[in-house]
Amino acid sequence: MKIFETPPDSWEKIHLIHETSYTYSQPVQFLPHRLVLRPREGHEVRLISLNLTTTPPSIIRWSRDMLDNSIAHAIFDQPAAELQIHSEFIVSVPPLPEEGLPPIFIPHPSQIAGIEQLVATPYLQYIYPPEVSQLRQWFTATGLAPLPGKTSAIFDDMAILIHRTIGYNRREETGVQSPVETLRLGTGSCRDMAVLMIETSRSLGYPARFVSGYLESANSKVGRGSTHAWAEIYLPERGWTGFDPSIGKRVGPGHIAVGVSHHPRGVMPVAGGFSGLSGIGSSLKVKITTQRLPPTTPEAPGQMPA
Repeated sequence: MKIFETPPDSWEKIHLIHETSYTYSQPVQFLPHRLVLRPREGHEVRLISLNLTTTPPSIIRWSRDMLDNSIAHAIFDQPAAELQIHSEFIVSVPPLPEEGLPPIFIPHPSQIAGIEQLVATPYLQYIYPPEVSQLRQWFTATGLAPLPGKTSAIFDDMAILIHRTIGYNRREETGVQSPVETLRLGTGSCRDMAVLMIETSRSLGYPARFVSGYLESANSKVGRGSTHAWAEIYLPERGWTGFDPSIGKRVGPGHIAVGVSHHPRGVMPVAGGFSGLSGIGSSLKVKITTQRLPPTTPEAPGQMPA
């Protein structure tokens, strides 16, 4: 087996710019901000360059949380009426597959043994405990639920089902809908659909986690992209495996993860606050742009160490 220390020549590059702007009716003093914006490197994502800046300027300190996410802590010392956070990076990814990924057939029940049982505990705890039985009944009623001792493409089928059942709604409100509420409305954002898949998977006995990141899309290519979310299920002998119910497919080279957590609140891209007089008005704008570069394109100048 050949292991690459640097990306193979056939891999392509994605250049992504994430701009977040908060505007206030009068100057405020910004409290420390927690930024989950650095791509998670892995077997199919290699970070080449990263440039993270803020206006007003801040001191940025990096750390890793208990889930091994890379966290930037921004400390501000001067007030302002606007906060701009500019994150720009280049990652190397494999070429997009010509055909869809084949389904993964999973044995049931989940076969987690040894030390992994203890580690899996947070990923089996429900976000909405009162809704678990309803979710299990819902999935069983579809006829897709696995039978004990049998092998089936449980999660490929579940991602397709949610994609077909729930209409996409780009909600601007913070937080997530409960899974039962998403089913009742028949609409939800990518994060709502991810939570629906996570809770349903946990109800079947499989560890699942929430992933925050980006998806290269037609909107992102013209500067109208948004942050994205999907689910990862822990499959013995395969490890954490991504499924994106908002598109009904497995995660592929266009997905770039920046944070993972057993709970959606653990990987908010930007978290922080401010101090000031009461009644201050504010507005938020987010712009995400992606560009796919050929393998031989040089890295952007002026990059910061990743």
